[in-house]
Amino acid sequence: MRRYELVGRRDIRLVTDAPVPEPGPGQVLVRVRACSVCNRSDLAYYHYYGLREHCATGCYGHEIAGVVEAVGAGVTRVAPGQRVFVRTPLTSGYAEFALAREIAVGALPDSVPFEQGSMLQLLPLAVHATRGVALGDRVVVIGQGPVGQMALRMAARRGAAHITAVDLDEWRLERSTRAGADAVRHVDGSAGQLAALKEEFAAEGEEYDVAIDAVGTPTTLNACVGLVRQNGLVVMLGTHHVDTHVTVDLVTWERKGLRLHSSAEPVDTARAEALAVAERLVHRDADRLRLPDLHTHTYALEELPKAMEQLSASRSLHPDAERAPYDGPPPQTLKVVIVP
Repeated sequence: MRRYELVGRRDIRLVTDAPVPEPGPGQVLVRVRACSVCNRSDLAYYHYYGLREHCATGCYGHEIAGVVEAVGAGVTRVAPGQRVFVRTPLTSGYAEFALAREIAVGALPDSVPFEQGSMLQLLPLAVHATRGVALGDRVVVIGQGPVGQMALRMAARRGAAHITAVDLDEWRLERSTRAGADAVRHVDGSAGQLAALKEEFAAEGEEYDVAIDAVGTPTTLNACVGLVRQNGLVVMLGTHHVDTHVTVDLVTWERKGLRLHSSAEPVDTARAEALAVAERLVHRDADRLRLPDLHTHTYALEELPKAMEQLSASRSLHPDAERAPYDGPPPQTLKVVIVP
């Protein structure tokens, strides 16, 4: 089969005779029909391979939709011929076939195209990340890339009374408004401007119960600390792939009595619960997820280098302390999907 392999920093190679994986006990083999590029992990692995230890161990190409080709012993939730989406596979989705554990596979309705289905990997992640949002909460989401957009949707579904979306890109913020944001703020990404939002929001009478960092930089995390109320909740949703060590003011954390949780699903029970909720949401009312708003580009498997180049024109791939060559994300770009 054909499969792209990440073999070095900014070095991906197409193998045309890779063996098709065989599913073991509790595993599922999926014929890949679409694999969307993760705007954070895949790009960080690509640019920081060899520079960050974790970039050589994560699965490059993990947002998959396709059809079950075969199952291993003990698999009962899915069967050959079934349409599925995958959250965190065992092998790359930039291939004709990919292997995953049964617990990472969700049923995909016939009404959802595979290109949009591959983006559903974000849904259980956002479900788990927003688990602390309560009915009537005021929520601010910093970062309106794909995962921030999905978190916004889930915060609204959980009954947030007011949601503010913050981003560098006005085009993305237009989509945030369509997805349910009550207010949007366009920023330049500087620590000073993000800090000034606290005074701006306070003047407008807004105080946030939950602040979600959907970017994953020291600046955005500390901005969330400043924006959230006493005893509020800070959610680390954006992965800190680039700046892996972040400095925070613990005195501020203590004085405000803040709570913190991440989007990570550390145990299988959490993964299964989030996936089950995601399945119910997409089967009950997929239209409310506004998946077409997230899908902006499609490339063939052989064009994966072109997709990586397009998405690499992003400020977030550079450490906070460095002067980035870009002012924001790639223009008019959210999810880029690869089709074998």
